[in-house]
Amino acid sequence: MLAKVPTVVRLEYKEPRTQIVDAILQGVFAANVRALAASDDFRTAVLAAGPAPSALRSPTAAPPIALPLAQTGAARPISEASGSVVALFTGEGMGSGFLVSRDGHLLTNRHVVGASKFLKVKWSDGVETVGEVIRSDAGRDIALIKTDPRGREPFDLRRSGVQPGETVFAIGTPLDSRLQGSLTRGVVSATGILGGYNFIQSDVVVNPGNSGGPLLDQRGEVIGVTVAGIGQKDAPRGINFFIPIDDAFAFLSLNPSS
Repeated sequence: MLAKVPTVVRLEYKEPRTQIVDAILQGVFAANVRALAASDDFRTAVLAAGPAPSALRSPTAAPPIALPLAQTGAARPISEASGSVVALFTGEGMGSGFLVSRDGHLLTNRHVVGASKFLKVKWSDGVETVGEVIRSDAGRDIALIKTDPRGREPFDLRRSGVQPGETVFAIGTPLDSRLQGSLTRGVVSATGILGGYNFIQSDVVVNPGNSGGPLLDQRGEVIGVTVAGIGQKDAPRGINFFIPIDDAFAFLSLNPSS
């Protein structure tokens, strides 16, 4: 709710009408909408709503979830990274996700899981498991899923910042489930704030179905989560956005543990 703005209108019908009750209700509603739009209080409330374009939104407080992260600390060959990336299937569609803890926690987008509590998880070797949505944040568009990792290793996470020009890789399931594990390469184009949230921008190619997959640096460490792209008809899709991994952890209240 932005504001409560009372409006008072008066209607007068000089000619006889059929269905006079319906006519009065419609007339009163239309007149009140016009009065509301003309209200200085209403315009002030709307223009003042929400944070300033450059203001960062803060995570909502939630009980922390401890995640036992990867213990290797060694660089992972990019060629082996798809083993920790999954395709996710709900009744509404398909997306991607990736393993961030030794006990089977996956990160993906909130718009991938939607309203689902449970969903199908398909690993790169074809093994399928059931995943349960543990927590999500619709504003940051991030979600946490718990499943059986079947002994697979989670990704190392890079908590330091990224710089424009760095080489990055995206892995996911673009467009068709048969394309699971597709790998593309690009560079970090920029970092900044959009709609009150931090974003990494890159020209690495992603498509519908890549949502929720990892963005990796050259060491195979996760730096971001695929979330959105801007495309134009008959033009390359080279403006894509990723949630910084630190933001993903903060907005889900995740605490790394040994």
